[in-house]
Amino acid sequence: MRRSVHFDIRRFRAVIGFVGGGCALVFILLGVLVRNGLSPADRWVIDHVVVLPGSPLHQAALVLSTVTVLSCAAVLVAVALRAWWRRPRRGADLLWCLALLLCCGLLAALQFVFRRPGPPGQPEGFSYPSGHASVAGAFAVVAVLIAAVFVRKWLLVVVAVQGGALLLTMAARVALTEHYVTDVLGAVLGICAVGLLGAAAVKRWWVDSPA
Repeated sequence: MRRSVHFDIRRFRAVIGFVGGGCALVFILLGVLVRNGLSPADRWVIDHVVVLPGSPLHQAALVLSTVTVLSCAAVLVAVALRAWWRRPRRGADLLWCLALLLCCGLLAALQFVFRRPGPPGQPEGFSYPSGHASVAGAFAVVAVLIAAVFVRKWLLVVVAVQGGALLLTMAARVALTEHYVTDVLGAVLGICAVGLLGAAAVKRWWVDSPA
């Protein structure tokens, strides 16, 4: 079923494109601001949140750090297969989603651009944006995008599951002192920017997407 004529596609695409551009700008500004220091949020978490190595909470964070990423990937595969099953002739659109997924996932490579030192005790490397949060976020954002365009009956469930898994990934990376809060927030801003801009670029998705 086509969308109602009252749905202004041009305005909708302009809005999500504008929001995506705003996310990209904030992502860049945040990376520049924290590359050589800590934000107030980072300092507050360091001062007030202590997870002792070897503690049950630390062990739980270790497990969640991996399991949540895998769960985001599994949900993405399920949504993509359902979308392809319903509309197999739209394989080119799913390839575009794959390209967005790769762009989101490669966001972690920008660590070598911002070159922000990680928390004390972190293995040698840079921390902004968080690699785990970037990958989990890539799976989450693309799954939500596919659901919004092709499998809208699944949308609320996909948003809830992927959003929850992404939040747990972010919390786990901070609890393990692998990243600062701004590292994981920056990753989410970056993947949202890629996802929204990519969604705004494809007009036919919002014209022909099924109800």
